[in-house]
Amino acid sequence: MGHSSVCIFLLSLYLTHQSVAAHAEACRTVVQADIVFLVDESWSVGHKDFSRIKDFISAIISSFQDNVVGADGVRFGVTVFGDVPRMRIALTDYNSLEEVLRAIKDLPYEGGSRRTGMALQFLVDSVFSPVIRRDSVPKIAVLITNGQSDDQVSAAVRAVADNGITVFAVGLTGVDEAELRRVVSEPHAEHLLPVTDFSTMDTILPKLSRRVCLTASEPPRPVKTSQPSEERVVGPRDLQVSELAHSSLRLTWSQATGDVTGYRLLVTPLSSEGQLLPVQQRQMDLKADVSTAMVTELSPKTDYSLTVYAMYPGLIGDSATIKVKTTPLPEVSNFRVIEEGLFSLRLGWTPPQGKLNGFKIFIPRSNRPGFIYEQLLPRDISSHVIDSLEEDKKYTVSIYAVYPEGPSKPVSVVGKTLKLVPVHQFLVQNATTDTVQARWASVKGATGYRLTWASTEGHIENINLGDNFNFYMIQGLHTGSEYTITINPIFGDIEGPITTAKIKTLESSSVQTLKVSAVSTSTAVVSWNSVPGATGYRLAWRPTPEFVGRDRPRQLALNTSTTQYQLKNVAHDTEYVLTLYVLFGAAVGPGIAATFRTSPLGYVSNFKVTSYTSTTIDVAWSPIVGATEYKLSWKTDNSKPQVQYLDRSILFHRLKDLNPQSTYTVTICAVYGNSEGPEISLSHDFEFIMMREVKVEDIGVNSFTLSWKKASGASGYKISWIPFLGGDEKSHVVSADFASYTIRNLRESSAYKIQVSSMVGSREGSAVLVTARTLDLPKVEGFVALNTTDNSTVLNWTRVAGASGYRLSWRHISVFDTKTEILGPGFTYYKISDLLYGRTYLFTIRPLYGEVEGPISTMYQRICKTLSKLFD
Repeated sequence: MGHSSVCIFLLSLYLTHQSVAAHAEACRTVVQADIVFLVDESWSVGHKDFSRIKDFISAIISSFQDNVVGADGVRFGVTVFGDVPRMRIALTDYNSLEEVLRAIKDLPYEGGSRRTGMALQFLVDSVFSPVIRRDSVPKIAVLITNGQSDDQVSAAVRAVADNGITVFAVGLTGVDEAELRRVVSEPHAEHLLPVTDFSTMDTILPKLSRRVCLTASEPPRPVKTSQPSEERVVGPRDLQVSELAHSSLRLTWSQATGDVTGYRLLVTPLSSEGQLLPVQQRQMDLKADVSTAMVTELSPKTDYSLTVYAMYPGLIGDSATIKVKTTPLPEVSNFRVIEEGLFSLRLGWTPPQGKLNGFKIFIPRSNRPGFIYEQLLPRDISSHVIDSLEEDKKYTVSIYAVYPEGPSKPVSVVGKTLKLVPVHQFLVQNATTDTVQARWASVKGATGYRLTWASTEGHIENINLGDNFNFYMIQGLHTGSEYTITINPIFGDIEGPITTAKIKTLESSSVQTLKVSAVSTSTAVVSWNSVPGATGYRLAWRPTPEFVGRDRPRQLALNTSTTQYQLKNVAHDTEYVLTLYVLFGAAVGPGIAATFRTSPLGYVSNFKVTSYTSTTIDVAWSPIVGATEYKLSWKTDNSKPQVQYLDRSILFHRLKDLNPQSTYTVTICAVYGNSEGPEISLSHDFEFIMMREVKVEDIGVNSFTLSWKKASGASGYKISWIPFLGGDEKSHVVSADFASYTIRNLRESSAYKIQVSSMVGSREGSAVLVTARTLDLPKVEGFVALNTTDNSTVLNWTRVAGASGYRLSWRHISVFDTKTEILGPGFTYYKISDLLYGRTYLFTIRPLYGEVEGPISTMYQRICKTLSKLFD
């Protein structure tokens, strides 16, 4: 660009900033210089005043228009700073005055805090970095700011001065003038130019432009360099001892300077007067890169002098010395009495670290005149029993560790043997008709307990219990009898004093009647008689083995005033065994069981087509107990099903707008809350004969008898049946002369779907669907215990017609080991012997029908010459 172009551009700046540019003095004496403006863009400046600063900078730069600008002359740069410094214009960016001025005009304002110290350091590290600066030309920085720095500036000021940078500062309102005096170059009065506000910056323009021009025309300030100093040779120092033990220690030091070839460590013991013992001195030679050494084979509780020399080629350098004393031989720690007996003490300890020969444990003679005990023990044990002591006496026992270097200092502990004492806090409570509960506080040192109980009739029993017992349930007692209960602790072969208590058993403690009523698909009501003296009841129920997986076992505790409870959320069509236990405090008394079966989810019965036209079908069905609504759907082979939900009070529905050329499948199921019952389906063909008055006439255990009204024009009838729970579908065709049919060989207690349709030749008409359930297998009735003695009972029952035999089982209520007998069909009673007196047994019986077992009958009986009622 020619000189005329520059003049035109400067003229445009003059028209924009004539109030500023008019006062700048032209500079014509500079050959080469690097001039950088360091501009504060913090929030206190603002957009308006930042624009004034840009005009101010442009006016100063314009004063150099008569000089060469670029790499061979004057270079300009602008760095702004707020939270961080930003190099907006580098010294190397432009080679013409016009380009620099245009870049300044486009400078953005961002705001932020005011970190002047960071900006000055950035000046040294980045703006005048080695790759940018020219060492032979003046380096000038003009700082423009209006406030105190938010960070420290001292270190950065020194760095700026050391790098030969001349700093001018324009300080506006709010500036810390003392801080700026430290920042600017000397003399301070020449380089610091204060201004009252941004609008009056033009007043200092002539002075600042003249001083910058003068500085840029002079030789550059010198750069401060440090002279290398000759390194002084220093020997090893800062000796420290760590890991101090009785026979070893670790010595650490700071390495020597110079051409070290190694170190020499002298280990010298000291006498009791603190004098060196050179005869016992040891020497260790170490490598030059080592600054620590492990010193071993020392004597315990001994003073040592440790001296480290630095070794150089052909000579020994300086040394450093430290004195230290090794620790005594480690003692046995955690020495304690583990267990106190009547005539013994068990002691334990933690072995010390280090090489051991063993231990010596002893009772000093001075402590117990006439008695001495000492024992050498191997090094691998940490406990020992001293026996043959006296009852209820104190002993001081000592132990020391034996090392190859000698014995450690002994440690002692005081132990006291036990006194022969009785059981305390002996409670006998929670009596039932045949049990009582005994509790007691453990006796320290006891190896067991002997518990004895005797009735007023002279019947005595006892049991020996281990030392971990503090509770026992005494069983097999007589009803309504008074007992004397005694207990005494046992110490090895010696029995302690006796503690006595008395209690009377209850007249009755078992539930006599347990009933299940109001059984539905998901609920049942359980009731029972109240038991005197009971503190509560525990009710448990779970599916029988045939129905495992249908529901989880559950139980709950009930208070003593409750004699009725409604079971909720039980699984439908599932047999449960229900057990009720009587609670006496923490003791559980006899239980009583019963079984019940929930109702299946009802399936719709008598589902049939009652009439139809060419475009409608009327369907009807019978009501279902417990259903909340009905779900009815219909479809053809080529269409999606249509669904209609109907209130439980509706038992009829008309399907409309049907296609007379299609065969429809109509499906219905009962809805129980969120559950749906089994689906029932039938098909209807508009062109075929409709069956009427189809019904189940008779239901047996293994059969159904059906009847229907004969259809005019039919050549026969097809009867089909299939179990609801899955299985093979079977069918049978009868001639047109038939109006009834008996289906045989069905499963007992099972629901079936049955369809009856008319036949014309080989074509089958619309079926009428009915449902039915076969009867349950008979169960044993009259199941009772007669002629019960002290160890046997005779079970009686009523013969079940059609049964091929009976499965009889029994077990004690507190165990799960069950005994079983298979009896022939002629049995109506059976005697069971070898039973335990006073114990309650559970007896069950099932009728057998070939390989099929019938329903269970259950009965509890206590072996004490009494009778029991039948429980179903």
